[in-house]
Amino acid sequence: MPDSPAPEAKLVPPAVTPPDAPLPYFRAMWTLMDNPIEAWPRPVYEEPYFYRENNGQRFLYATDPAMLKDILLDKAEAFPKDWMFERVTKPALGEGLLTAQGADWRWQRRAAAPAFRPQNIEPMCGPMVAAAEAALARWRLKGDGARLDIATEMTAITFEVILQTMLSGGEGIDVVAAARRITDYLETLGRVTPADFLQLPLWTRVALAPRGYRALVQLKAMVDRMVSRRRREAARGDLVDLLMAAEDPESGRRMTDALLRDNILTFIGAGHETTALALTWSLYLLGSHPPTAARVRAEIAQVAGEASITAGHVERLAFTRQVIQEAMRLYPSLPIMSRMAGEDVEAGGFQVKKGTFVFIPVYAIHRHRRLWRDPDTFDPDRWSAPESEGRHRFAYLPFGGGPRVCIGQGFAMMEAVAVLATLVRGATLIPDPGHRIRPVVRVSMRPQGGMPMTLRLA
Repeated sequence: MPDSPAPEAKLVPPAVTPPDAPLPYFRAMWTLMDNPIEAWPRPVYEEPYFYRENNGQRFLYATDPAMLKDILLDKAEAFPKDWMFERVTKPALGEGLLTAQGADWRWQRRAAAPAFRPQNIEPMCGPMVAAAEAALARWRLKGDGARLDIATEMTAITFEVILQTMLSGGEGIDVVAAARRITDYLETLGRVTPADFLQLPLWTRVALAPRGYRALVQLKAMVDRMVSRRRREAARGDLVDLLMAAEDPESGRRMTDALLRDNILTFIGAGHETTALALTWSLYLLGSHPPTAARVRAEIAQVAGEASITAGHVERLAFTRQVIQEAMRLYPSLPIMSRMAGEDVEAGGFQVKKGTFVFIPVYAIHRHRRLWRDPDTFDPDRWSAPESEGRHRFAYLPFGGGPRVCIGQGFAMMEAVAVLATLVRGATLIPDPGHRIRPVVRVSMRPQGGMPMTLRLA
């Protein structure tokens, strides 16, 4: 009798190895500045919460879904964003949706929400696919066997998508310069510094990161010029127009030029960076596990044949979507959120004192021993309907949760599925076996040193 086929080997991709116990104070501070996720001790991955007091400060790492539901949804008003988050993000994003709080956030969210309705984002699938097809054309010119930094390639694709869908081509936006300045900001002003821990005046952040500050000034000036010009021009129907016309249905408030700029910078920065990273990690995982890549290609062939991917195809590419969901579980683009208890409050049965720093360690939640089977294993089938049924919605937070859940998640998922399907159908990408995979946090979670892969043309 012929031998039975060997069972499909499981892929356990590289992960952070947590310390068994909390790091000593000064080593913990250094690690938090260098790469926060490497400072989280093992209990963060195993217990419903981890609480620690140090030098008069209180820190709570919340990982239990019931506790997270209280923090992010049921009692969200008691857990505003903390001063550390504001120090790092407000210089770049001002008073936009990501940084605004309370009533200022609520009216902006109500005003901007219609821009992200399905009927407004579905027509954007065409430019998304076009950007991916243009990348494939560039790759073919490099030839079979070319070495590519897929992290850089995905950033170029998603930045082009932002330009075409949100800014109607982005006249006045120097694409190469803007992308470089965003990177300069993330790698400098986008990092926590000793000045932040010591709560030194904000000007000290600028003094410690002049390159990031120059990049920020240039980015703001670029967008200000674009907003000023668009106010005088006829409407084009892109996101800029939708935001310029946005009006809070309750108060009638509309965005000023400065607020419009802050939100455009938010969508340019967060909108392309997070999706680029989801695609980077997805391609790395598919390249590391050919059987899964073969299933994705088979699904694309069945759903779309040789036709360009459309919004209708995206809805039917269920397994391709599961691959992206699993990539975002293992390597969430935003691996940590933070809050501060604004009052004495109970969350998930734990009494949280006013002034406690509350960390939501998304990377650890997504690999938590109590929440997931084989938590470190790459397995897109965990997102099938039977297995997903009954899963607590606060066990998976790639887009956040509660009322502040990412307003653009529908846009991001459509883009990720459409681009991934287009690229996987046209090329095979093989990870560099000599490249060490180390996820590092620079606001978002990036692969240190990029993601070198070898191109094999289909």
